[in-house]
Amino acid sequence: MDLRENSPVVAQALDPAADLLYARWRRAVDRLWREVLRRRQRQLTERERALAARRIRNLQRIVRRALAEYHRIQLERSARPSN
Repeated sequence: MDLRENSPVVAQALDPAADLLYARWRRAVDRLWREVLRRRQRQLTERERALAARRIRNLQRIVRRALAEYHRIQLERSARPSN
C-alpha cells in the first residue's frame, strides 16, 4: 500500500523537493509571461527592446532549468521501488 496515494499530506512530507521545484518552475513561468506581456504593451526604444529581449532569454533559460530539475526529481521518484 502506498501512503502517498491516500493522503496528500503524506505525499508532501515524503517528497518536498518535488514540490519546491514545481513551485520554482511555476514562478519562473509566471515571471516570463508577465515580462512578455509587458514588452508587448509598451512602446520601447531600440535599447529598451534589446534589454527586454535579453531579460526574456534569461527567463526562458531559468524556466528550462527549473523544468529539467523538476523532471529529474520526478524520474527519480518514479524509479524508486515502491513498498
